[in-house]
Amino acid sequence: MSENQSLLAGIKVIELTTMVFGPAAGVVLSDFGAEVIKIEPPGTGDLNRNWHKIAGLPISEMPYAFQMTNRNKKSVVLDLKTEEGHDAVCRLASDADVFITNYRIDAINRLKINYDSMRDVNPKLIYALATGYGEKGEEIDKPGYDTVCYWTRSGIEWHLFPYEGWLSTFPFGAGDHPSAMSLFGAIMSGLYQREQTGKGCKVSTSLLANGTWANSVMIQAGLADAEYRDKRPRDQAYNFISLNYRTKDKELIKLTLVNSARDWAPFCNAIGRPEFIEDDKFFTHEKRVENMPLLIKEVSDSFAEHDVDYWLQRLTEFDIPHSKVFTYDEAANDKQKADNDIIIPLEHPEYGSIRTVNSPFEVSGFEKRKPTAAPALGEHTEEILRELGYSEEEIVKYLDF
Repeated sequence: MSENQSLLAGIKVIELTTMVFGPAAGVVLSDFGAEVIKIEPPGTGDLNRNWHKIAGLPISEMPYAFQMTNRNKKSVVLDLKTEEGHDAVCRLASDADVFITNYRIDAINRLKINYDSMRDVNPKLIYALATGYGEKGEEIDKPGYDTVCYWTRSGIEWHLFPYEGWLSTFPFGAGDHPSAMSLFGAIMSGLYQREQTGKGCKVSTSLLANGTWANSVMIQAGLADAEYRDKRPRDQAYNFISLNYRTKDKELIKLTLVNSARDWAPFCNAIGRPEFIEDDKFFTHEKRVENMPLLIKEVSDSFAEHDVDYWLQRLTEFDIPHSKVFTYDEAANDKQKADNDIIIPLEHPEYGSIRTVNSPFEVSGFEKRKPTAAPALGEHTEEILRELGYSEEEIVKYLDF
C-alpha cells in the first residue's frame, strides 16, 4: 500500500441506517476512504434529514445534523417492503465488505435483512448491528435513542441532575457519536477477523452497552457494594476541586485538581491565597474535607475578584488543570481544534465554504478523504443501479419510488 493512500480504499459499505448512531460509524469509514452507499426509504428518506427543524435545536436552513453524519456518502432510495427493493439490497450486499444497520430487530427480521439473510447473500460480509437495548431480554424491540438508552439507563443523567431544579436536555447525538466509535471499532475488528479466517461475521453493540461503559467507574462502584453519596447543594459540595467558579465578568472556570497533595500549594499561590497553604483549617486533605463549605466560599470569593482572562493566564502559569466553560459558539471556533484538524473546511455546493467536525483520530501514512457534502435524497440511485446491471426500464421503475 502506497504512502498517503486511503486506509480503507476498496472497502464497500452498505448502510441501512437512520438518525445518528449507525450513520456516524459509516461517516468514519468514509473519512478513511471506504465507499459508503446509504439506502434510504422513499418519501422523506432518513429522519435525520429534517431533524435540524425540531423545536429547541439551533436554527438554520442548512441540515447540519444530517450533513455531520452523512458526508462523503452516496444515497440510494429503495423500498425494502417490495420484492424489487429487497432484491436490490441483496445485490448491493453480494459484493460488499460491510453492512451496517441500526433498524429495530423486529424490522430487520420482517424485512429479511438480518444477519442470517445477509450471510446467505455474502458469506464474507461483516454485518454490523447497532441497537438501543441489545439483542437479548425483554426490551430488545423497544425504540432506543441515546437520550433514553445511553444517558438515562447508564446513571449519567441522574449523576448530572442538579440538587434542585430540572436538568436541561442533552446535546443532540452526544451519546450516539461515542457509541458510533465503538461500532466502528467492532467493524474494523470484523474486517481483521476476515483477514485471518476468510469468513465474514456479525459484530454488534448497543447504546445501552456504551452508556454503561462510559459510566463504568460509577457503575463498578455499585457492583462493589460501595455506598453512593447523597447529592448536596454547591456550597456544601464534598470537594472544591471539580466545581465551576464564576469570575468577575460572569464567565465560568472549571477546575480539576487530581493530585491535591501536589497541587495544593501551587493552587493557593495561583489564586492569590498563599496563606491557605499552612492554614490550620486547610493545610491537610483531612482538614480541607472537614472545612469544605468554608473552603468553597473562600475559593469562590477569590475567583470573583478578577475577569476570566486573568484566571486563564494565572492558572496556566501555575500548571493547574483548568478550562473556561465554553459556549457553543466558542466551542465551534476554538483555535486549538483548528490547529489539530479537529475542525476542518468543507466546500458545499449549496452553502459554500463551511467547516465540519473531523472524525477523532488519525493514522500516520494515510490521508483522510477531503470531506464532501452529504448527498441529496436518492442522488445516486440511478448510478448505483446501473452499476448493478439493471436495465434502463428497470431503473425507471425504481426511480418511480
